[in-house]
Amino acid sequence: MHVAVIVLGDVGRSPRMQYHAASLLKCGHTVTLIGYDGEALIPSLSDPIQKLNVIRFSVPAPNSLRKVLPLYFFVRLVLLFVYVFRALFVSMRKSDVDILLVQNPPAMPLLLIAHFYCVWGGISTGRRPVLIVDWHNLGYTMLENKFLSKIARSYERQMAPFAISHFCVTAAMKLFLVNTFQIPEDRISVLRDCPGQLFRPLTAIEQDELMARLHEQLCLACPRSWFKNLNECRQTLFTQVNDEGECIHRPGRPALVTSSTSWTPDEDFGHLLDALVGLDQRISQSDSTLKIMIIVTGKGPQKEFYEERISKLKFVNVAIQTLWLEPVDYPRLLACSDLGVSLHTSTSGIDLPMKVLDLFGCGVPVCARNFDCISELVQNDVNGRLFETSLELEEQLWTLLKPLDQNGSCPPHSFGDLARYSQALEERVRWDDNWNKYALPVLTSAGASRMDRT
Repeated sequence: MHVAVIVLGDVGRSPRMQYHAASLLKCGHTVTLIGYDGEALIPSLSDPIQKLNVIRFSVPAPNSLRKVLPLYFFVRLVLLFVYVFRALFVSMRKSDVDILLVQNPPAMPLLLIAHFYCVWGGISTGRRPVLIVDWHNLGYTMLENKFLSKIARSYERQMAPFAISHFCVTAAMKLFLVNTFQIPEDRISVLRDCPGQLFRPLTAIEQDELMARLHEQLCLACPRSWFKNLNECRQTLFTQVNDEGECIHRPGRPALVTSSTSWTPDEDFGHLLDALVGLDQRISQSDSTLKIMIIVTGKGPQKEFYEERISKLKFVNVAIQTLWLEPVDYPRLLACSDLGVSLHTSTSGIDLPMKVLDLFGCGVPVCARNFDCISELVQNDVNGRLFETSLELEEQLWTLLKPLDQNGSCPPHSFGDLARYSQALEERVRWDDNWNKYALPVLTSAGASRMDRT
């Protein structure tokens, strides 16, 4: 079976679709992975693989037209149409594709082109490929312009029924597709995001190796008093090698909090920043010696704005460092964390943040911003906490992290309530098991049905 996995975006920043590709390859199927140039692929897709064909391209952005939004939108769609059409009909012209597995959003113009490709395949070869849509969110909810959003909603609703099957990330999304887009319930499968194999707890040796490599970068963000007395040959901010040559967590280490953000308004970094300002003052006014390092990863339009704000803050007990890590180091950093913070709020209210699953795979609890269906993932006071305001987040960070001050050289997330939350994550289902149970039967059935579709 040959499956074309398509992302109308940087495929290196779409872990779910890369996981689809990797799982299909493990089952012995042929995969063509299509998407934009950008970040590196996950390690299992990076090396040359006989049954994997990767097609990546860059679409020019008509930025000079941004002030004239309807014209910009039209030109952008035309360019997307041309490049996606070329990828499917030119770059894949010699391929006999059985299934098109398409990420949504974005829907425009991908759903239309994918449907046309399937129809044309049926006409030209007599064996029509089948279309499957993997719903990550609702594309029209991501458009701020109400007129364009209305058009996009109509387009998504009209195009969705052309797919033979659908995956979606939450039960709430399935309910929406059934009730609003009128897609038959038996054609929709809830395929929840699950952590991949890279996201796992680390040994003390593995944590020490990463912290040693990041030590200089992290110290740039810290007050000098945090590291001036460290033995750089044996100690990092978080770990050390003791006299017996064992890697342990350093007594008096800072708490480590990570947050992955897209630096966009729907992930308002101001909530975390305001919470940290209050938290720094609270620590100073108490008798605590707690220190907290915040590492923020990700790229996005508001990153420079918030980095400038951070540079003007005079923290004493808190340090913030922004990093961009290689795909293999990102899960390692998460595993070294005591706590993760998710600022994601869904534009539709029915999708979930993959970054929380990544943390859970490493056994790391999360403080997550509350929205409609987040409870499908984060259970308050079971595997993390939910917050709505910066004051609530400040209180949660203080409550969850202050036990480290009395517990010396604790390993990550192994103290106070965090230890209990982490324990609740130990038996979490992994991507491969979940995919084999819920996705593979759908794909296998769809591939077999291609013989009957003309």
